[in-house]
Amino acid sequence: MSVRVDRLDLAIVLALGIACSAIYAQTASFDFVGYDDEAHVTLNAITQQGLDPSAIGPALRATVAANWHPVTQLSHMLDVELFGLEAGGHHAINVVLHVLVTLLVFLVVREATGARWRSALVAALFAVHPLHVEVVAWVSQRKTLLCAVFGMASMLAYVRFARCGGVWRLVLSAGLLTVGLLAKSMLVTLPFLFILLDYWPLGRIGSPRDVGLLAREKLALLAPVLVIAAVTIVAQHSAEAMAPLTFDRLMGAHLPNAVLGYAWYLEKAIWPVELAVHYPHPYLPLAGGVAPSSIVILGSASLLSSVVILAAITVRRRPWIAFGVAWAAIALLPVIGIVQVGTQAVADRYAYLTLIGPFIALVWEANALRERLRVPTVVVVGMSVALLGAYALVAHRQAGYWQNSRALYARALEISPRDVTLLFNMGNAEIDAGRAVEAEAGYRAALAVHPGHLPSQLNLAELLRKHGQPSDLAEAVVLYRNVLRDRPGSFRATRGLRKALAGGGADLDD
Repeated sequence: MSVRVDRLDLAIVLALGIACSAIYAQTASFDFVGYDDEAHVTLNAITQQGLDPSAIGPALRATVAANWHPVTQLSHMLDVELFGLEAGGHHAINVVLHVLVTLLVFLVVREATGARWRSALVAALFAVHPLHVEVVAWVSQRKTLLCAVFGMASMLAYVRFARCGGVWRLVLSAGLLTVGLLAKSMLVTLPFLFILLDYWPLGRIGSPRDVGLLAREKLALLAPVLVIAAVTIVAQHSAEAMAPLTFDRLMGAHLPNAVLGYAWYLEKAIWPVELAVHYPHPYLPLAGGVAPSSIVILGSASLLSSVVILAAITVRRRPWIAFGVAWAAIALLPVIGIVQVGTQAVADRYAYLTLIGPFIALVWEANALRERLRVPTVVVVGMSVALLGAYALVAHRQAGYWQNSRALYARALEISPRDVTLLFNMGNAEIDAGRAVEAEAGYRAALAVHPGHLPSQLNLAELLRKHGQPSDLAEAVVLYRNVLRDRPGSFRATRGLRKALAGGGADLDD
């Protein structure tokens, strides 16, 4: 696979790298955060062995946070081999990978369209957009970066296949897709995005018959997709991370949240403010959210319907609009919440690959408007620089919230003060900082929103037993028993209850 790159392209590539570095160089001084970084790195027994040969086998079999992603696991192990548990090195690799994804976005769009400067603007928007901060500044999102690297490389190989032929390029595309899926399963929609590329800008679809022929061409890509999708579902079911899908739950919670979710991503793509590490699901009691009104849901549905109608109306004269709308709809489908995993309604990280299509639509539509209105080039350049500069400044500020757990959670709680997950996590962060009083306040705040939140009950019981007054042991006993009523096999609750009944205190084996 070869793409001709001249000096001007190299200058564009250099500028894109500088833009990414200017935003994210600060992360080299950041710490790990307590939100998943422990599971992936700091408390992961396999990761901490580095690339020890004896750890490779377990790494290829292990599931982490209800997901099987061996390529990501090996990447974290390589980081530990190189940097130990110094967080700066892990963050630096994330930045390098983001730069690489940005360059691949430029190459894919340029190869598919032949438009250098518009492709550069799409890549620049991708490089600096604030919604992408979470993926770059969060060590645990290595999986998203790796799947994006291999996904965009697979797409580049596919575009070259479509332009130049050569079955080996299609085979290479399938191989890169497989590796990307082993980093994160979100790439399951990639073959469908390839068909979208066939429609525009590759222009390979001239009749309905072409769709069938091109779909059969993608069969080699579907095999790894189906396997990884099945493995992911099994892993999430076994970890009880996936909510059961019933008709009542689908109609009463999942579909309304999906409608709100699509509207949310559209809004944040244009106006990326009040971003947080977690957005509580509005319909899950565990998340502590407040259900939106019917007016909000109808408004979101009307907005989405308007976008779809616009795409349908312009599909022939301005196909890039339909392309951008369809890209976002397809890319988000696995994570939009039809099948609910976790307690979040939406997530910044899900926008990472999703926004490429809308960015392409935006840039191509702006160019069409420029040509129709005969806007001077200098005006277009000035407006583009202003937009990119504004996004970069917001992204730089947003990245600063990721310096440590307490800063991250404090910012998120400013946006969603009733978020049970974040109140619980803030309590954990305070414990790690040796602030027992503040930790107790965090757990009690989480229980005030959702009294049945078992993790908060258990951690509060442990805190009262170890750090509270003798009079607090009675409350700790009640909390332990509440946990054991719902989770009879909980080792921590069983051990804690035994010690609380014996007089409490923190033993050496705690």
